[in-house]
Amino acid sequence: MKTTSAAFAVLFSLLLFIPALYAQELNAGVNLQAVIPQNEFSESINTEGGGFHLFGLYRFGQSPFGLGLDFNFINFGRDTRDEPLSSTIPDLRVQVENEYNLIQGLMLAKVQPPDGIFRPYAEGLAGFNYFFTQTSIENRRNTGGEPIATDTNFDDWGFAWGGGGGVMVRVFDRRGSETYNSENPVAAGYINAGVRFLNGSEAEYLREGSIIVENGTVSFDTLQSRTDMLIIQLGFVLRF
Repeated sequence: MKTTSAAFAVLFSLLLFIPALYAQELNAGVNLQAVIPQNEFSESINTEGGGFHLFGLYRFGQSPFGLGLDFNFINFGRDTRDEPLSSTIPDLRVQVENEYNLIQGLMLAKVQPPDGIFRPYAEGLAGFNYFFTQTSIENRRNTGGEPIATDTNFDDWGFAWGGGGGVMVRVFDRRGSETYNSENPVAAGYINAGVRFLNGSEAEYLREGSIIVENGTVSFDTLQSRTDMLIIQLGFVLRF
C-alpha cells in the first residue's frame, strides 16, 4: 500500500539525521495498536480498529523533554464481494474490496526520565485525522499480488488532540560496546507499552456496510460524529 510505503519513507528520512544529533538522543519506534472508539464515535461505528504506529522523537540534551512526529495508520474493517468485471464480460469475475481507514499525523511532546531500565513517560499530542474509504479490484483468490485498480471514493478531515502515557523497558544497551560509534549509532532498545486518549473533531466517515450497490449504482450511508478514541500500543523503540 502506498500509505505504508510513505510512512516508512518518513521514518527512514528521520534516521538520516542521526549523525548530526549523535551527541543528543533520537528515538524511533514502531507499535502495533488496538483502537477503541469512544462516546459518539463508538455508537456510530460500533467496531474496534487496529493498525500500526511510527514515530521519531528528539530529546533536548539531558533534559526530560522531547518533541517529535507521530504517524498512525488504522483500519476499521473491510467488505469484500465478487462481481463480474463488466456487463459485457460476465464470465470474468473479480474480487471487490472496500477498506475503511484512518490516518493520523500528530505533533508529539513527551516528558520522560533521560535514562534507566524503566522509563515511564507522559505525552501530549495534536494534529489531524484523515478518514478515507478505499476500494480496490483484485483477482479472486489473490495471494498478495498488486490490485488491478484502486480508488479512494470517500474521505474527510478533522482535528485530533489528546494525551497518554506508558513505559519503555530497556532490553539491551550498547553504549559500553566498542562497536558503538557514529557509524553504528544504535545505543539501546526498549519494549514500549502505552495508552492514549485522543479527542477528535466532528467528521464524516463510512463503516462496514456503508457502501450500497444496487442495479449498477452506488450510494453511501454516511455517518457523522465526533471521533474520540482510546488507543492501546505495544511495540519496540530504538535509541540513538
